[in-house]
Amino acid sequence: MKPTLLDRAIGAISPAAGLRRARARAQLGAITAYAAGRQTPRTTGWKATGSGPNAELAPALATMRNRSRQMVRDNPYASRAVTILAAHQVGYGITARFEDEQAQALWERWTKVSDAAGLLTFEAQQQQVARARAEAGEALIRLVRLSPAQMAARRVPVPLQVEVIEADLLPEDTVGVRDQRFADRRVVCGIEMDVTGRRAAYWLRRRHPGEHAAYLTTSDALDRVPAAEILHVFRALRPGQVRGVPDAASVLLRLRELDDYEDAALARAKTEAMLGVFFTNEADFGEQAPGSGTKESPFTLDLFPGMAATLPPGLEPKFLQPGAAGPFEPLALHHLHAAAAGFGVTYDQLTGDLRQANYSSLRAGKIEFRRMVEQDQWLLFIPRLCDPVADAFIEAAMLSGALPYRPDGYAREWGPPRFEMVDPLKEIDAAIASVRAGFSTWQEQVAAFGYDPRKQIAEIAAWNKQIDGAGVILDTDARRTAGTGSAQDPKQNAAVELGATKTARRDYPSDAAE
Repeated sequence: MKPTLLDRAIGAISPAAGLRRARARAQLGAITAYAAGRQTPRTTGWKATGSGPNAELAPALATMRNRSRQMVRDNPYASRAVTILAAHQVGYGITARFEDEQAQALWERWTKVSDAAGLLTFEAQQQQVARARAEAGEALIRLVRLSPAQMAARRVPVPLQVEVIEADLLPEDTVGVRDQRFADRRVVCGIEMDVTGRRAAYWLRRRHPGEHAAYLTTSDALDRVPAAEILHVFRALRPGQVRGVPDAASVLLRLRELDDYEDAALARAKTEAMLGVFFTNEADFGEQAPGSGTKESPFTLDLFPGMAATLPPGLEPKFLQPGAAGPFEPLALHHLHAAAAGFGVTYDQLTGDLRQANYSSLRAGKIEFRRMVEQDQWLLFIPRLCDPVADAFIEAAMLSGALPYRPDGYAREWGPPRFEMVDPLKEIDAAIASVRAGFSTWQEQVAAFGYDPRKQIAEIAAWNKQIDGAGVILDTDARRTAGTGSAQDPKQNAAVELGATKTARRDYPSDAAE
């Protein structure tokens, strides 16, 4: 245990008493019930700080974020991990299903023009947020309220748009509150907290600090933006944490070491490939052989695979014999497994390596991965991004008159993208059995596949009416055909066909058309 101020004071006054106190404290540390808390030779050199969640994060956040982005740019595994996470967390978009048809139609119109920059749909903005959160640890979304003139110019059905902002615009250090009206508030990592600890405002840079022309602008100036206009999407790993950590934080060093090890292995392979034939020329060229350089510059020769060279008289070739660095694949495999665990994806997702995969292993890995993705969907993206945007949309629609005012707003549900099945036949059979046993409903299973149950019912009813009108009976129509392929009711099927064509098929029983 480290000596405290009191320990040092006692030691200065009475060294003997200080020594006894130090021995007692050492014995107390040695007999603690937890091995990880003991002071033993095994824990020598183990330094662990007791910093708070923001004190330990603020000094390292910018560096981790920059290194994570560099790794995603240059390392194919890191790039694939971020893509995999975003593809499963939001996919083609987490869609809203309003109970009110007018609200649903207005929402679908608005999502096509939700981007304040005029480039992306709201679903594409979700993808952008998911990638930024995985790569940089966090993403900021600004709710942009529009004036009637802006609304008309941008052809937006409600006076609201959304802007996705990189976390670099939010400073990592604690800045002083510039507005004296809020002098009693503290700012942590660029986020202003009120006296109750709730977020009151964000202090945002006017320009991205990494842009090349930033030094020509007021990039250091900060604007106070009310918290009601900013959505902050990040994982709070510790209570009280106010900023997010890149997903690759725990494996950045491993990925860098793997890149370095691969470079070393390639350099070694290139060196070993430098095999050639050297011929010694016995002719006497005097003191200096032609082509052997000058007295100030000794003879040099560039090596390349398969070379054949003639050496000046008196020179003896010495071949490089690089030492073996050990098998490359086992270490690379170990690092990639660790990288997959750090990112929260499976090894086969990270690498695309399915050589030792089978149905059981894929299903077991996907079950755990699905749980983690669902956790992000329902605890992060939906409550921190989708719900606030939908609430702001409904508020703007009612204030502008696009929707009738309702004190309780407009109810909705969210539909995340479906998870692809490992074995569709088995999993569909299991879903059918679950519905038949009452463990789940038809609507729940349809939503799990990423579809809107209401639209499915409407489409099925319209399609059934169309094929019945044409007298067509499909093998996939459960009303007419059993799972074994036989007719559910031959008389009913004949009546359908007769009603459409006025003739019955000959393979039906003779009384089927009666």
